[in-house]
Amino acid sequence: MRKKMILKERDSRTKDIAQLTELLSLTSTNRQKVLIERKIDSIKKGESGEDDSAYYINFYFGDSKRWIVIHDLRIEFGGKTAQIDHLLINRLFDIYILESKNYRYGIKITTNGEFEAYYRERYIGIPSPIEQNRRHITLLSELIKKTDLLPKRLAVPIRPRFFNYILVSPKAIIKRPSLKKFDSSSVIKADTLKSVINENADTIDGISALSSIVKLSSFSTVEKFGRKLVALHRPATINWRKKYGIGPDERRKPKKGYYCAGCRAPISAKEAKFCWNNKSRFKGKAFCYKCQKQF
Repeated sequence: MRKKMILKERDSRTKDIAQLTELLSLTSTNRQKVLIERKIDSIKKGESGEDDSAYYINFYFGDSKRWIVIHDLRIEFGGKTAQIDHLLINRLFDIYILESKNYRYGIKITTNGEFEAYYRERYIGIPSPIEQNRRHITLLSELIKKTDLLPKRLAVPIRPRFFNYILVSPKAIIKRPSLKKFDSSSVIKADTLKSVINENADTIDGISALSSIVKLSSFSTVEKFGRKLVALHRPATINWRKKYGIGPDERRKPKKGYYCAGCRAPISAKEAKFCWNNKSRFKGKAFCYKCQKQF
């Protein structure tokens, strides 16, 4: 029986998109509408970027007997949260933290490490995904250490190595400074991930290689560790109405109308007017067609 290498797939955002789309018809200001439309667009682009990266990750590592794959892991620890797009873990406990970004139209990295994305025919400043991923690594490292998740060898927990990579679309144009001015080598195109990992393995020196052999674990050990991480996944629950300041749906409130004085069923204005025009027969009350026959 083949072991399962992909321990978790990406959570669907279909429900969030549906809720946000519904809210568009309830917005009371243009600002609310613009913000919601941007959020829908952001979610769709994020899903597209994650799908692109997941394709290459699954293609190269989904059937591997040396790696486990975890997509879309959201962890909470110490009052902090980390939304990790992809995790790759091998038998040496090399843990690759992979952040997907849909910079399909281009990304520019300045000499001081600032990021700019090409949007609507111009570059706009964006938060550094490298720093974002470093925060993810810090939180994950703390969680692993303080919850004692790692297996032990000779009563000593295995020490993992963390790798920080930002995956962008293979079609994206990356404008980056020279390595001397800023090291942006962690920003790579998703289709080159396997090559980058192979290069990392090739650069291990003799002493490090010996150390790696000593801490080599069985696949079942790594899988068990991965399943413990997946068990800590906490999906985000967002109250979109509250976030965008939208009150209850007015359309769902009972509408004012006419009701039959006999059976209390809703009746049309035509039925009501007929009864009122024949006050002597219906005594000033409105009835449905069925109840009118009783008079």
